[in-house]
Amino acid sequence: MKKNKSKISGLSILEALVSTAIVGIGFIAILQMTNFSVQSIDNSGDRTKANYLAEMIAEDVIGSKNTLYGTNSDNENIVFNNDGSMSFADGSDASDLKKFSEYLNTNGWSAALKCGNSPTGSGNTNTEGSGNTNTEGSGNTNTDNIYQNQNNDAPRNKEAKWDMIFEENRFLKCKSNNETKKLETFKVCRWDCTLKNDFVFDDPIYISRVEMLLNNGKKKKHLYFQSDYNIKTTDTDSGGDDGEGG
Repeated sequence: MKKNKSKISGLSILEALVSTAIVGIGFIAILQMTNFSVQSIDNSGDRTKANYLAEMIAEDVIGSKNTLYGTNSDNENIVFNNDGSMSFADGSDASDLKKFSEYLNTNGWSAALKCGNSPTGSGNTNTEGSGNTNTEGSGNTNTDNIYQNQNNDAPRNKEAKWDMIFEENRFLKCKSNNETKKLETFKVCRWDCTLKNDFVFDDPIYISRVEMLLNNGKKKKHLYFQSDYNIKTTDTDSGGDDGEGG
């Protein structure tokens, strides 16, 4: 009995330390994988939201393609001429009358993002020009109703909605100033414009691009679409008989 007992031995301190180190390394690897998985899910969600919001902007522009920027399109003083131009019945200057795509071609749109300036760390610090903000003790100054203030024209209402959504980080988080959300519109015509194309008819076409830089500017989302949504090109030479697209 005494001989058998002498052969029974426990773990040494060195063995215990080695075992603890191995288990600790395993836990660290698991925690790193968990953190990476959470970040991947978060980035994937942002890309999905960016797709939805880019399509929303395109639908807003196309849906308001025939409306005038800054002016009610139902204004009885506006005369629409046969050549597509517009004038005022009272003879006043009508040079500022522009459809939505024409205005965007000159001015474009870009969200004034506020990244990391919120007291709560979420970046939600935007306040409306009218002072109508929602402060519920959490530092969130988002306005409850993004349609609270309405203009008399659809284009400005659309831009106000975009500003509310992006500048208040309602759906997409802004992580750094390397991120951008903007809309550009390019005029393509046959003669008198910067971007010329021989397959475009007398009326120009407007191509818009929604650009979103996400995840500290590392991920890019671009969406191109024809903002005036009128088929004005042909896949053949310009010598068509009736001037219609092929």
